Amino acid sequence: MSDLRLYLFGTPRIEYQGRPVRIERRKALALAAYLALAEQPQSRDVVAGLLWPELDHEHARSALRSTLRALTTALPLEWIQADRATLALDHAAVWVDVDVFLTLIAASDRHGHSPDTLCGDCVAGITEAVGLYTADFLTGYHLADSVDYEDWQLMQREWLQRELANLLRRLAQHNADAGRYDTALAYARHWLALDPLHEPAHRLLMRLYAANGQRSEALRQYQQCVELLDAELATPPEEETTRLWAAIQDNQFTRSKAGSAAVEMPVSILPPQPALFVGRDEALREIKRRLGIGGEMRPITLIQGWPGVGKSTTVAMLARDPDVAEHFPDGVLWTSLGEAPGLLAEISAWADRFHLIEPGRAPKIEDISAQLAAVLRDRRVLLIVDDVWQAEHAAPFRVGGQSCAMVMTSRLNDVAAALAPTAFDVYRLPILAEADALALLRQLTPEIVASYPAEARELVRDLEGLPLALLVAGRLLHAEARLGWGITDLLAELRAGANLLQASAPSDMVNVGRETTPTIAALLKRSTDALDVDTRRRFAYLGLFVPKPATFDLQAMAVAWDVTDARPTARLLVNRGLLEPISGGRFQMHALLVMHARSLLEELAP
Repeated sequence: MSDLRLYLFGTPRIEYQGRPVRIERRKALALAAYLALAEQPQSRDVVAGLLWPELDHEHARSALRSTLRALTTALPLEWIQADRATLALDHAAVWVDVDVFLTLIAASDRHGHSPDTLCGDCVAGITEAVGLYTADFLTGYHLADSVDYEDWQLMQREWLQRELANLLRRLAQHNADAGRYDTALAYARHWLALDPLHEPAHRLLMRLYAANGQRSEALRQYQQCVELLDAELATPPEEETTRLWAAIQDNQFTRSKAGSAAVEMPVSILPPQPALFVGRDEALREIKRRLGIGGEMRPITLIQGWPGVGKSTTVAMLARDPDVAEHFPDGVLWTSLGEAPGLLAEISAWADRFHLIEPGRAPKIEDISAQLAAVLRDRRVLLIVDDVWQAEHAAPFRVGGQSCAMVMTSRLNDVAAALAPTAFDVYRLPILAEADALALLRQLTPEIVASYPAEARELVRDLEGLPLALLVAGRLLHAEARLGWGITDLLAELRAGANLLQASAPSDMVNVGRETTPTIAALLKRSTDALDVDTRRRFAYLGLFVPKPATFDLQAMAVAWDVTDARPTARLLVNRGLLEPISGGRFQMHALLVMHARSLLEELAP
């Protein structure tokens, strides 16, 4: 074993023969970390530009030479291989914790069993790997003057954290299968600590507690999940979590259910689960028929519909449909593109599912697509590409084999024509039927529909079954009902605005980036007029985010609003139907809402 050790989990540091090595230059550790995760020699010019983007080429190369000397002269051995053009870490000369972590995982993967489980031979190695992960990659280490390096560092941190989460899940499952519930619970708690908002981890703990005879702890875990989601995201738990709670509450959960089924980690990349899904049974049946479930499979299905009709919601439910899971046993791969997608990041997420990308590499999009096509050639996978704005954006994701199917959504006619093999491969998602629209409104605001049935029906008719409009209206009505405000007046105002929908709407909302329909505009103005001045201004600032749809986290909102804690305003906007929580602590705003926010920005301008 080498006398030289490089620790990258936690605060980066170098040790030689058990003693810390003092490195004078801060960017020297950044350079060592970057070379440690690179699988091949790196260009000096690329590294210099990455670490010193503010300098010209000559001065950046000079800074790199000086930093390299700080690394090499501090130690009495050669551990960095350098020539005039490239740099590389000599992995034979230095022990790197991340290297060992990945090597132990790779050894387990070669054992021939399912990647979701562990055999007795690899438990020790996986346990050792978990022990190496003392903290996240380069914790507390930042290069404020290099945005690209910060992005690279974040990408590696998230990737390694996903690897750790998978190890913890597998160890929990292995110990649960062996009846060692206390050990399984410890690993499950560790998994949840990585992301306290991750519902699968909460469900795992609930199952393990129930299987271990700790029913009250299982119910308490559910309550903790509910409170966290409400406090951080202002959203209820997923239906699956609630069903599990009900089973435990009713003593319908038995120890036999705590085996492999108890510990879940979807092998797919799935979209966030919609909070509400009403009136789309027939649409789902038709789409599934096109996928070969009860009909002849079409390789490509293109779903169209104007903004707010529910294309993204429908494919999100499709991705989680039991019939789809049975028909495509190798999984579902989903992505959402939007107007200006980061294609490399999106296709890399798919490749990461199959461990095709090594850390430190910068492969081309076409190379990743070719690798995915080879992996999927003999598999049955459903590919979903949501919100395509340009046909060429979808090209890298067309990687399915003969047994795969692909579903795409777009709001643009020319994109649909370019992507669909024939006109029969396009499915236009209709608006909701009146009964379904009323059912959706009833779920959002049951007290108003019960107390004002005639007015509610008229509102549904005037809104013409547009789910977005119904969603905003229902949440606004529900919020004002709780405050005891004038519901009758609000219903009348909403109906007056909705009458504008009697004008013919264009068959395709090509101009969504520049305008909204009058009805939705009136509806959203009524919602934002009810906000106080500061909150309305903060909502308007969200219009600066690029619609994909626009997504952002609490930190981004805090920066945009210049506040320490963005949660109070975020909760208010969620309650007003102006913001939608999604998984991972992020929020999204529909393109129409973005346009409305931008119009408010114009009003606020001096």
